[in-house]
Amino acid sequence: MVVRAWLALVEFARIRHERSRARSQLSAMTDRELQDCGMTRAEIAYELHKSAWRK
Repeated sequence: MVVRAWLALVEFARIRHERSRARSQLSAMTDRELQDCGMTRAEIAYELHKSAWRK
């Protein structure tokens, strides 16, 4: 039981770190790079301000 809880916590931390890294990369992109990806600055701002609990 304790092992499962620990593994779930580790997985949560890994996912949170991965999302944080992706958000940082998106915020560093130029407008042209974002356009190539089909994203806008508004979408990036929304992602950057989302709670860590949400996908």
